[in-house]
Amino acid sequence: MGLRDKNVLLGVTGSISAYKACDLVQRLKDEGANVRVVMTPSAAKLVHPNTFAALTAHRVPVDGWSGVEGGAMDHIDLARWADIYLIAPCTAHTLGELANGLTGSLLSLIYLVYAGNAYIAPAMNSVMLDAPAVTRNLGILRAKGDIILPTGEGILACGESGYGKLLDVAHIIAYLNSSLALGKNLHDLQGKKVLISLGHTQEKWDDVRFLSNRSSGKTGLALARAFLLSGSEVHVVAGVTDEPLTPGPGVTRVTTSEEFQREMLGRQADADIVIMAAAIADFVPARTHPGKQKDSKSLSKLDLRPFPNILLELGKRKTKGQILVGFALETSDALAHALGKMNERHCDVMVVNNPVANHTGFGKGRVMAAVLSRRDQAGKPSLTEWDKDQLANSVASEIQAILAG
Repeated sequence: MGLRDKNVLLGVTGSISAYKACDLVQRLKDEGANVRVVMTPSAAKLVHPNTFAALTAHRVPVDGWSGVEGGAMDHIDLARWADIYLIAPCTAHTLGELANGLTGSLLSLIYLVYAGNAYIAPAMNSVMLDAPAVTRNLGILRAKGDIILPTGEGILACGESGYGKLLDVAHIIAYLNSSLALGKNLHDLQGKKVLISLGHTQEKWDDVRFLSNRSSGKTGLALARAFLLSGSEVHVVAGVTDEPLTPGPGVTRVTTSEEFQREMLGRQADADIVIMAAAIADFVPARTHPGKQKDSKSLSKLDLRPFPNILLELGKRKTKGQILVGFALETSDALAHALGKMNERHCDVMVVNNPVANHTGFGKGRVMAAVLSRRDQAGKPSLTEWDKDQLANSVASEIQAILAG
């Protein structure tokens, strides 16, 4: 499952963020992967190869002559050993070598021999990342089939603020797991505009307290990664989440049901695919109170008003050819209720889930769920336990089947 027992070759280039690759090695090992490292000479000036040798218990080659005296053929042996070739961080110079078939380092020589598609995590100043040559090289690598991971945003090594930072290690791991769950290229999703809501709402009662729910946003984040890896243009409308948002998609942050309603309905017309994965409040306080309500202990009734069902509104406004995906949280007679909601709300796909379990559901990496489709209402799969990345893959695959007719 995922990275467990996979042979991961990590290529480290001469970015100042090379030090983060030490943590990346350990996190890959924590996921159960077998890890080896190859470095460029520039990277070895920043982090000594012995550091990675100690972390991996393997010799770390730096140039094509390394180990030759003992008969080693690293560019052949490591390329064939690796199930996954991850280059993180990847500098502009190395991008140029990879895109143009140059072999200025052992790392790029291995790339020529490696039979699969590499994972590449760029790291450089924003101006460099936007340079025409770098943009062209990234396009060449994407067209070949390599997976280009997004960059992070923040304070760069030069002191400027912007994008171009090496993706956080946790997010690199998440993208790898999402890609492995995806398993195949979903070509029909290339260039599609995907709008995804995720997370949960907080509805103010007074300036201290609010009404909310336990949705973590993990499934929505897995969906965002899956569609980004499939080449879609993704925009996320995110409520409150239990973990940082995955870098890559455009993001609009919201807090309340009313804000979700405004953003989702306002952006719907521009989307090819709309996925309503957020947990929206069914009821909100009828009125809010300034400050803290000091007499709350004597409160015997909380006045609530129903909030319009955003998924139903999206269904009524759905344009021809637009695909709408809904989520139904059900704890009893789940499939029948979800099928009814799918038809009533004009959804093409409905994901029904039951998050009430000890090891699945809210905040967990797994969930009890089933994917229902208008394409095949006769099939009523039972709720089964899914890894959330695998569930996202199933949703993306079902949408591709709908698009293929």
